[in-house]
Amino acid sequence: MADVIEKLETYCLELPYSQVVHFHSVTEDSGSYLIVRLVTSNGAEGIAESVCRPAQTGDTPEQLAADVVKHLEPMVLGADATDDGVFEAIAASQAPIAARAIVDVALWDLKGKILDQPSWRLLGPGPAEPVPVAWIVHGNSVDEQVAEAVKAIDVRGFSALKLKTWKKSMDDVDMVRAVREAVGPDRVIWVDANGSYTPDEARAVFPHLAELGIAFIEDPCVYDDFEAMAALGRDLPIPVLGDKPCQRFTDAVALIESGAAGALSVKPRRTGITEGVKIINFAKEAGVPVIIGTDSESRIGSLARIHLRAAMPSLAPWPTETHFFGKLAEDVFAGDFVFENGCISVPAAPGFGAGLDMTKLTNLAA
Repeated sequence: MADVIEKLETYCLELPYSQVVHFHSVTEDSGSYLIVRLVTSNGAEGIAESVCRPAQTGDTPEQLAADVVKHLEPMVLGADATDDGVFEAIAASQAPIAARAIVDVALWDLKGKILDQPSWRLLGPGPAEPVPVAWIVHGNSVDEQVAEAVKAIDVRGFSALKLKTWKKSMDDVDMVRAVREAVGPDRVIWVDANGSYTPDEARAVFPHLAELGIAFIEDPCVYDDFEAMAALGRDLPIPVLGDKPCQRFTDAVALIESGAAGALSVKPRRTGITEGVKIINFAKEAGVPVIIGTDSESRIGSLARIHLRAAMPSLAPWPTETHFFGKLAEDVFAGDFVFENGCISVPAAPGFGAGLDMTKLTNLAA
């Protein structure tokens, strides 16, 4: 008899940061999260998390939980998580993107636990080697960015950096140069403008980053015209990394086929695991690099990304952005989490290797 899903539980959390974090559109000292837990008739559990930052994601944990319950709980209760049909049904549903994604991730965790296999083995050929990870610098000034970048590399031991560029002038180039000089020539660095530049500003400023060995320019402008972004990409000596417009597989296809992005960021909060794999494989065939992007995840979300990255050999040249576990003062993770030498080890435990500390889950409830 199949081990079917008997319960879908949602938990709204408020996780404290170790210090204030300056994002592009908001400054916070804690973050709002939703946990989804699927439980089967034999007691196996699949868990996933999603950050909710209304100014950026458009939803709250309560709204996301309501979407999950309304649209997807009827589809997963009684379902067998080892049946590909349930994954296809979730992907084809009319639920909001974040609801589809969080349930999809939880299903992949559950499938691994039911089959007694680490999730990476179900997703791709591996090998499951430790995954290098990048620190995203959230400093609010040049001095803060340089200091945080040096600490991330020299003290915390991260492998790579993503830097925020927002000045829309040569000040951004000066900041990147200062970081490059501080951390050395061999570290992988890319920049993220969060769509703050105009195309003319991007053409004037970003070519100067080429001499600094920058790998990608993420979302230099607002993606409201793919043809214009393709023209900009042809004019820049560094590939444009498409993040915000890469919401679904169809978006990824449009970005690649139009030339609007020379690289893609896959974020499981939007794509889940199932569509993420489809995007990665499509990009591989097109010769387009892919980064696994961050969603301000805790260690629970980090391990889902680490399994996805470890499973797919085409991702090997690039570090994974998962880093936010280093900015959280506390989370609800239970299990083994090994971060050393700039890498996160891939757990051999079934699923993603992440469990829930139920005491902390209660204490950190929103």
